[in-house]
Amino acid sequence: MASFNRHRGPTEGDYVETPEGLLFAVKGVHHPEGLTIAYLRYIPDPKGARERGGRRYRRVYDLEETDRFLSDNHPRYVNLIEDRGLALQSIPPDRIARIYLPRRRLQELLAAPKPGLEQTVARFASALFQNGVPLESLGVSGSVLIGLATLSSDVDMVAYGFDAGRKVYEALDHLTQSTDWMNPYDAETVEAVTRSRWGDTGLDLEGLGAIEARKVLHGLVDGTDYFVRLVREPDEYEKEVSSRPLGKVRLRATVKDDRFSIYTPCTYTIDDCSYIGPCGWPEPSELVSLRGKFTEQVGEGERVEVKGTLEEVDYADRTVHRVMLGGRGDYLVPMSLLDR
Repeated sequence: MASFNRHRGPTEGDYVETPEGLLFAVKGVHHPEGLTIAYLRYIPDPKGARERGGRRYRRVYDLEETDRFLSDNHPRYVNLIEDRGLALQSIPPDRIARIYLPRRRLQELLAAPKPGLEQTVARFASALFQNGVPLESLGVSGSVLIGLATLSSDVDMVAYGFDAGRKVYEALDHLTQSTDWMNPYDAETVEAVTRSRWGDTGLDLEGLGAIEARKVLHGLVDGTDYFVRLVREPDEYEKEVSSRPLGKVRLRATVKDDRFSIYTPCTYTIDDCSYIGPCGWPEPSELVSLRGKFTEQVGEGERVEVKGTLEEVDYADRTVHRVMLGGRGDYLVPMSLLDR
């Protein structure tokens, strides 16, 4: 078991590799003492479609699938986090064979980008720099970071720090409106993204597609899909002492503050909550997610409907309740979408 304690170590956007060659994407900026929370993304597989250094890999993404795989084959990478009340995919420090750092990889790439995807990444980063973003705040993650990119891979960028994140957001908004090589999604190009993100909710995908197409943090660069994560530094978050899940809930609420909705993890402050169906749970004050699909999802002043997991969270001076979004079928949508 592990107790919750903030430390500077692997952070959102990094990848870690185990001695078995398993590749995990690090999630969040705070981790339990003695563990790094990370989700399995690539498995060594002789029949895998990706290759690096003579070894083939298979990409995996579904959380339930990877939970089963690890529980059956590598149970040391699923650990009970006592102060969260959850068993999560996580890596002990003595099982981290290598850490892949997005900022370091981007600097290497900018020095000598290879034709194709790396040149696109270099152009993307240079455009952000020319629009006021400090280059040292940027990194490249995903398959480019770990050397497993293919012709169909996307551009997965990371920006670190609250202020840098705001500058990136403003630069992206400008570039997608003023250039012919960086574009927002349209009704056609957003379809695959919408199905991937929201296909398990049973909600109106056309309406959700319209929301996705308005988002700034993803789109197309030179015809290639891109996604940008804005990650605040660990000292820009309030430290949690512990958290524990109470149960699945559905509710309606009004978004009071969305200033952190563009970051990963994203946060929305809410009020005027009402549960759907009989429920004796306390009223939550915020919505939180580690999943990129919940960024930019709703705005301040909107009435929204939410499905997620209610959690009780202890800080040094108070206890609050929040809804954690990210499980299968979870959603956050404006009521205007449901009223269509």
